[in-house]
Amino acid sequence: MTRSLARTPGKRSAFSRRWRWNKRAPLRVFYNAWLRAWYRLGMRHRVVHPEHMPPTGGTIVMINHVNWADPFVVLAALGRPITPMAKVEAFEDWRVRWLVAPYGAIPVHRGAVDVQAIKAATEVLNAGGVVLISPEGTRSKTGGLIQGQEGLAFLAVRTGAWVVPAGIVGTPDILPSLLRLRRAEVTITLGAPFKLTAEDNPPSREQLLALTDFAMRRLAAVLPPHMRGVYA
Repeated sequence: MTRSLARTPGKRSAFSRRWRWNKRAPLRVFYNAWLRAWYRLGMRHRVVHPEHMPPTGGTIVMINHVNWADPFVVLAALGRPITPMAKVEAFEDWRVRWLVAPYGAIPVHRGAVDVQAIKAATEVLNAGGVVLISPEGTRSKTGGLIQGQEGLAFLAVRTGAWVVPAGIVGTPDILPSLLRLRRAEVTITLGAPFKLTAEDNPPSREQLLALTDFAMRRLAAVLPPHMRGVYA
């Protein structure tokens, strides 16, 4: 029912314990300052159509995901505090745990319905906050969009939140460019915000699938043709 939040086909999280959401996000402001410095110094970073980001109200930012850096280049770039959803493997990895946990990321335990993650994201959206989701549920190995999962549609219908597609281009070039002492060009293109509604309450899986495809096509529209993948 909510695979992009809780379950990716063929994927199951391996974790030492159930990780909980640190809603206080004690280091988010500090890390955002660090991220903005990285945007200025480490890349040519720009946001196209920033006016499409709603200034208030519950908002889901949906991104394509082809590189580890994709969520990081968005988190401090849209003018509002953002709560990302992150697979629990990031909390298990000591190399990034120091960032995702105190940032207030919502851990997602894949392989079964993660009620904890659903409740946390709903809480943020109902309070008028912003949640960052990769609706594909995992990183694309092709560079193009892969099939979206229903979690995005489920949350959008459940909360009435705005959905803003954010197409990210250029992140695979960040590390290679830095090794050459150059700055990669990273662009985030925002599409017009929209809402998803269903005829039934709760919506059927068929309705969620149709709404997911509609949302993914909106994301594909703000990406260059070669990155639209199955939604070309």
